[in-house]
Amino acid sequence: MAFYVYLAFFTAFGHAYEEFYYPSDIFVLIRFTVIGLVVGTVVAVMDVFFLSKIIRNLNFLLTLFTGTVFYVVLSLTVLLLFVIWEEYLLLRSSGSFSLESRFRTFFSGEFFVLMLYLAVVGIVINSFRLVIQRVGERHFWNAVLGRYHIPHEEERVFMFLDLYSSTALAENMGHKRYHNLLYDVFNDVADPITIYGGEVYQYVGDSVVVTWNIQDGTKRLNCIRCFFDILKRIEDCAEEYEKRYQYVPQLKAGLHAGKVIAGEVGGEKREIVFHGDTVNTAARIQGQCEELSEQVLLSEELLFLFPVRLLKNFRTRFKGTISLKGRRSKISLYAIRELE
Repeated sequence: MAFYVYLAFFTAFGHAYEEFYYPSDIFVLIRFTVIGLVVGTVVAVMDVFFLSKIIRNLNFLLTLFTGTVFYVVLSLTVLLLFVIWEEYLLLRSSGSFSLESRFRTFFSGEFFVLMLYLAVVGIVINSFRLVIQRVGERHFWNAVLGRYHIPHEEERVFMFLDLYSSTALAENMGHKRYHNLLYDVFNDVADPITIYGGEVYQYVGDSVVVTWNIQDGTKRLNCIRCFFDILKRIEDCAEEYEKRYQYVPQLKAGLHAGKVIAGEVGGEKREIVFHGDTVNTAARIQGQCEELSEQVLLSEELLFLFPVRLLKNFRTRFKGTISLKGRRSKISLYAIRELE
């Protein structure tokens, strides 16, 4: 899209001043499309596997600067290689191809305009990414589209994920080391949440509140599989946790599904929030994990929403019908475990 905008600008500039830098034909459009796809693909791949690891612990301004410089330098490098390859294919038969001449042509005139334009593109893309990273992709687009501007009712699944013995841990480790532990845990749980279609609703102290719409959360048991995938991620990193903190995180979770009112609140800082008994009940269910000696508990309402044929890979056990603090009616709870 950035290269299309670049081409459109020079086309409009040419029509205005009758100085055409690029001819108006289909071959130029195809060429810019190919260039855009090649440069975009290389930048995207390098971003995912290289840049994201560098900027992970940088602050906002350093992330913006580093990301923009990375985009500009890599884009210009790929573009230069593409142009050299393109001209070599065209001129190799005539023997008139000159690498030195190609370098001189590339780094003159339009090069500085292109470098400035790519810097602007890099700033815009990285700014959007940083904003989305801080509010969540779904929350960002929901805010842009005004989906929650008028409060409405939704059916959702909620999972409250928490550390065992968090108070004692914070006391033993000290605030700074405990914060670093939570930072690592929250980073490790992020990928499974995204993979299984969930979204982080809130970070509350040492807890993560994850939510799904009712279809995404229950199909293929996504909310349950997400929890067990998180346990696997923590287990895979156990050696690193032991080395850094002399402790491997133990997680517990409570899940519930039902109706909530979803809408925006706040003046200067607006947030999308979910209100209703469903959210409170999910939190109370998670609070029963230690008392019932289970890693994960879910309500009967949620269990009955799962496709029965998929439950064969799990073992469920009825834990009883109990009263939860702040709730009048009792609720039936089940423990669930993966089969070996």
